[in-house]
Amino acid sequence: MNIGVDAGCLSIRDERLKLGVYQTTLNLLRQLGKIDKQDEYWLYSFAPIEKKLLSQFGPRMKNVIAKPIFGWRHFGLPLNLLVKKPDVFLGPSQALPLILFCPSIVIVHDLTYEHFPESFPDLGRHLRRITRPAVNKAKKIIAVSNSTKKDLVKIYQVLSEKIRVIPEGYDPIFKVQDKKVIEAIKKKYQLKKDYFLYVGALKKTKNIPRIIAAFAEFLKKSKKDFLLVLVGSDFWLDKEIKKTVKAFSLEERVVFPGYVPFGDLPGLYSGAQTLVSVSLYEGFGLTLVEAMACGCPVIAGETASRNEVVGSAGILVNPRSEKKIARAMGRVVDNRSLRQKMINAGLKQSKLFSWEKFAQGVLEVINENCHC
Repeated sequence: MNIGVDAGCLSIRDERLKLGVYQTTLNLLRQLGKIDKQDEYWLYSFAPIEKKLLSQFGPRMKNVIAKPIFGWRHFGLPLNLLVKKPDVFLGPSQALPLILFCPSIVIVHDLTYEHFPESFPDLGRHLRRITRPAVNKAKKIIAVSNSTKKDLVKIYQVLSEKIRVIPEGYDPIFKVQDKKVIEAIKKKYQLKKDYFLYVGALKKTKNIPRIIAAFAEFLKKSKKDFLLVLVGSDFWLDKEIKKTVKAFSLEERVVFPGYVPFGDLPGLYSGAQTLVSVSLYEGFGLTLVEAMACGCPVIAGETASRNEVVGSAGILVNPRSEKKIARAMGRVVDNRSLRQKMINAGLKQSKLFSWEKFAQGVLEVINENCHC
């Protein structure tokens, strides 16, 4: 069987854009290359995928360039699919080509832009334009959480039986690091004090100004000497972040390492007091699983998919309440027994997720829906 895949996100060169969809597509193809020994994969992109990256997927995956770059899903990709038709087409970026000549499957990560349109003035319109037609056109939809499935049914009126829920995974690189690794990472990023950690894009829906405000509240009540480390891409930078830091006079306490190398994240997670990730909405939350796998306690918002991912292993709080976020930070720091309990529960919870399981689930859906 020949399987076509929208691998456009793997053409991206800007490191700041190699986030959720990129990581999902990358890890999915890596695992499919390992577990699928009979099918051929045609990876369609608007620019060549780097050879070093392509080599990770195995010999059965070939890169097909579909030009022009502008509007490639509308012109170049349909033309390629017409000339050489695959048996089934997979869209990991919650998008499908304008015209298709075979059965299709689309992966949907979240509909956050529908819940907070004001936070996505331009990107939201684009996501709406590609996602709604894709879920209508697809023979089967893969949702990465039950929360995303509920949104698809409620907002886009998709039939429930058309959707399969398959949770995402995490890279095996994420595991508890030894003291030498942690100290080296802390030295590299000049983290001379204990720290709270956030990892992810620095955009509005991530609710980072409230994390900063909660951190200020924590410092005021605890009198402890801590840092807040905000790791992540500033491509969609929330301008209120720097303003909030300044408003609370935290310039010396809030650290912005930017987009750090992937290999540094396990050390940063393992060295943190806790990960604080209180997004207003999230389709899954890869960083939550990564943190738990590294023995880092998790404080997350009690919204959308968070309960599915974190379960009872972390502390779930109202993401709109700085006081509750600050209180949770204090609880983890002050109660060693609670912190150790969260670490143990998080390590156990993280084992529920893996990219291999995700890929096996996707391959099952492909095999079930490869015929018209």
